[in-house]
Amino acid sequence: MGHNSLHIRRYLLLICILLGAVTEAVSAQAFCALRDPVSRVYELFPEATSYRTVIGTVGPQHRQFLAKNLPFPHHFNEFGRHSLYVALQDGRPLGLVHVRSEKGRWGLVEICWALDLDLNVIGFEFQRCRGPHCDAISEGIFLKHVSGSKFDSLKEGLRSETIVELLPESQRALAETVLRSGLKTIALTSAVWREELIELRAPIQARSTFGDEVTLEQQSQDVTTAGNIGFIMNIWGDWIIKNQKGEVRGQLILTSVELPGFSDDLWWAVDSDGVLIKISSQHGWPDEMTRLAFEELIGRDIRHFKDCATAAELAAEAVLVKQELP
Repeated sequence: MGHNSLHIRRYLLLICILLGAVTEAVSAQAFCALRDPVSRVYELFPEATSYRTVIGTVGPQHRQFLAKNLPFPHHFNEFGRHSLYVALQDGRPLGLVHVRSEKGRWGLVEICWALDLDLNVIGFEFQRCRGPHCDAISEGIFLKHVSGSKFDSLKEGLRSETIVELLPESQRALAETVLRSGLKTIALTSAVWREELIELRAPIQARSTFGDEVTLEQQSQDVTTAGNIGFIMNIWGDWIIKNQKGEVRGQLILTSVELPGFSDDLWWAVDSDGVLIKISSQHGWPDEMTRLAFEELIGRDIRHFKDCATAAELAAEAVLVKQELP
């Protein structure tokens, strides 16, 4: 009898462990998706006419990225399959909706974030929030200050508590929870859905330079590294731009650069003669000097880069050399 009783206890323990694991997995899936995508997407983007869902997998390879960029630790439940929702107006992307969860004083807090395509905050809504201060946080001065924020400003607000200090002490814990969720949302979206973001951003960049009625033909999806220029620059994509008659208007090239004090994606627009006509930084130039250093290259072609002296010129030369290659 004692032997059978021991077996029964072991089986019960095993069943409890398995049930706990299943519950954890089911909860993890629920925390990363909208429960009512139709209403949530149109609430956050009232001008949207449709939306699409893009599934991404957060894997261990993103651990280092999160550790580098987030000023707080992350949970193992961050890994797994997650959903990103793209709000569309007549087929053109308006922005993104993503749900993240954080532990709060009153239990798990699930937040629906609305981001523009530069990953700046448009706004947020609670999908799940218990406690007495949820409405005050989502509708008051805190929402006003968070809306329009970039990643760095959210990070600074959490570090210095400048945003949190605007609130009554009773609301500050929930405000910090929301800031952590926002930082995590932006960091993961930029890392996990990078290729999808490039696909969404390229037509916008092309239309802003070459006109609204143009088509894009992607030349390569392979990421290549520009060598022997003294800093890290990867070429993520290049597109031939054509008008409605099928005539080539130019080329659009996307690079990522890592320079001291500046790391971002740069979009290079080159006309059909190989002349640079526009250079733009995806998230904005860090200062006026950097902007001028790159924008003064506009109007040059490959023949003007015989003796490169600056990082901007070296980057431009690498881009134009690629533009000349078949």
